[in-house]
Amino acid sequence: MFVVFFVLAFLIRLLIAWKSRMFSMLTRSEMEGIALNVVGSGDYDLFGVPTAYGTPVLPLYLAGLFSIFGTGLLAEIVKVTVTCAVSALRCGLLPVFALEVGLGPRVAALVGSISVLYIGALYTEVNGGVDGPWLAVVLLILIWAIVRMWRDGSWQTRTPWWFFAFCGFSALLNPNLLPVMGAFLLAGAVACPAEARRRYLRQAALVALGILVFLVPWGIRNYLSVGAPIMTRSNFGIEFWVSNGPGRTFDHPYNYETYHPSMSQTEAAKLADVGEVEYSRMRLADGIDWVRANPGGFLRLTAQRFAAWWFPPHPPIFLAPKIVLTLLAFTGLWLMFQRQPLVAWLFLLTWLTFPDVYYIVHWTSRYRYPMDWQILLCASVALVAGYEAVAGRRGHEAAGEAAHA
Repeated sequence: MFVVFFVLAFLIRLLIAWKSRMFSMLTRSEMEGIALNVVGSGDYDLFGVPTAYGTPVLPLYLAGLFSIFGTGLLAEIVKVTVTCAVSALRCGLLPVFALEVGLGPRVAALVGSISVLYIGALYTEVNGGVDGPWLAVVLLILIWAIVRMWRDGSWQTRTPWWFFAFCGFSALLNPNLLPVMGAFLLAGAVACPAEARRRYLRQAALVALGILVFLVPWGIRNYLSVGAPIMTRSNFGIEFWVSNGPGRTFDHPYNYETYHPSMSQTEAAKLADVGEVEYSRMRLADGIDWVRANPGGFLRLTAQRFAAWWFPPHPPIFLAPKIVLTLLAFTGLWLMFQRQPLVAWLFLLTWLTFPDVYYIVHWTSRYRYPMDWQILLCASVALVAGYEAVAGRRGHEAAGEAAHA
């Protein structure tokens, strides 16, 4: 099942990349901009100044790729191909995960088939300029590992050392996973038996230590380079201001292209003049001032972003199917609480914590991408349950008719 769905997903994504000319698209994301500076000058810079805009995992991976294959067409082909493979890996692993957690072969086959065809964010899925495909696989592995440890009770005996390192790597890859991991740890403390709580707290402390081992060196580098011990990312103030202010919209393209330093030469010059950290602080203050002066406008934008997260409006032709998909996912999650409550709780905690910061910054489909696989899996649970209910009713009716005859 893994091989079939992986190969199908990989070939389909390569075809889409070729048809959409992703192999020759040299438009660079901020992470690629950092990587190009690392290769060109050896400096971890963006906008002409030292940066903490993005944690180093993806930029350094891209820098390694550019140093080996150059910065032109060949590197783009390799980058897109690797990204398609990572996206396909998620598609191949998802049905195996569904089988292992006890959702059954029908759900596994259906979610594998849907994930092969479903692409919630095209650029993210195949281009490789952002960390979405990697983050989706990391989140899947994280939840998979937790399910295994709780089901076999290994967290009470010997938690594998790689899990602590993996949590640290996950936080360094994208700090937006920190609230998710925090929610998992808190829920575990509530759920574990009282006699095992001391053991659990020691394990939780090791998870926190593993995260610090990965984040502290990054914070030290930022203290030395940008003047602040930032252990996550420095761009929240920028994104908050770009998303909240006069003339802003709820979605990413207009705000980004109009106000963001990556696109606005005026803003880029201001950032280069005062430095990234100070610029982000200034813009955060500007954004908060606007929110205080316009609470109604902020609430309206937040409500629009919340609605867009769960019912993505773009492209409009797919709005109705996406509404149906989300409603099916809510239904499937409810059914999972009755059948596989551990998995359902982990999904619910993800849905409660991962989107939070994105409700107050502009919406784009790539932000939800890392948890889209959970939406697909829950929707598959609902569809299979509906099919089995209908099939069971028809079977009873047929059996009744036969007995009557």
